[in-house]
Amino acid sequence: NITCRRIGDMSRLASLSCLCLPLLLGIGLYPFWSVPSSEDLEIAEIEVLKVITSSTEKKLVPVGDGKYISTFIFKPPAHPHPPAHPVVMVHGFGGASLFYFKNIDALTKGRMVITMDLPGFGLSSRFNFTPSADEAERQFVEIMEIWRIQMKLDRFILAGHSFGAYLVTCYAIKYPSHIHHLVLLDPWGFAEGPSPETADEVVGTFPPGIRISVAVNKVFSFYPLSHIRASGPVGYFLLRLTRPDLLRIFGETTFNYLYHCIAQIPSGEIGYYHIQHLFAWAKRPLVKRIGLLHNPIGITMITGANSWLNNSLTGQWIQQQRPKSHFAAHEVVDAGHHVYAERSEEFNALMTSVCAGVDDA
Repeated sequence: NITCRRIGDMSRLASLSCLCLPLLLGIGLYPFWSVPSSEDLEIAEIEVLKVITSSTEKKLVPVGDGKYISTFIFKPPAHPHPPAHPVVMVHGFGGASLFYFKNIDALTKGRMVITMDLPGFGLSSRFNFTPSADEAERQFVEIMEIWRIQMKLDRFILAGHSFGAYLVTCYAIKYPSHIHHLVLLDPWGFAEGPSPETADEVVGTFPPGIRISVAVNKVFSFYPLSHIRASGPVGYFLLRLTRPDLLRIFGETTFNYLYHCIAQIPSGEIGYYHIQHLFAWAKRPLVKRIGLLHNPIGITMITGANSWLNNSLTGQWIQQQRPKSHFAAHEVVDAGHHVYAERSEEFNALMTSVCAGVDDA
């Protein structure tokens, strides 16, 4: 155990050491730098939209107290016959609606696709999340339900990636009556976290950028992406340094969109901070609650074979707690955590098949 702790300490020190120079440079350049604004994010969003050819409508959906959820509606070229269920796709932690830019045109060939910036993320309003895991989770879910009511959605397919998969599952447990099917894309927050004795060893297997977020969280008790914002004018370059995988997966334009999402005033990130444990796990893991999900709702899980998140037992847990409900699991070869973007053609074909099967059911 002593050896394990020493290895963990060394891993955290190594992760944090690469932050020192960018932070120092950032402090020195602060007087000559303009803080990224929501207008900068809007410009970055427009650039990503240019690669999407589907008919697009953007809405700022009111959810009370003058706040809104930034929403995109992507429409099929013709009315599907017979009518197809719309699919709502929810992004993961740190992201926003257009992370699905590689999937939208393929999916809108058969149905309406709706994406939303989660509360406090992207260009949605900033919310004050209660510093309690169950309360912060409840706030996310209640805002999502107000959004659904405002969008007049009924009987739809609900898909979520990573933290988004966690939230759509929490939402489905609380408000099951309007959901026809649940699609979990490399879901976060199902498994229980490791013991204190093995946590450092497990974290040591994560990609460097994830290890840095864990270290920032654990050592300083800062929000997971604080180091990017604290680096000021060199934050973009720090993000490139620590997450070259995301640059490779999404390309320059969407990576710039990601940076401007992170650079905004944190809010959804704070809600996530209250829900998470050591970044990679939830304080209230869904493995203990998935049995509460209304039986008629089927679940499809799509994971990447090379993901840093370990979902090897998630399907088994779901089936054990919901033995009378439909469940299907698909693992995409040569894909990691961002399975929808890394192997987009395979994912689009699979997602199209899943949605068509739901329509026929």
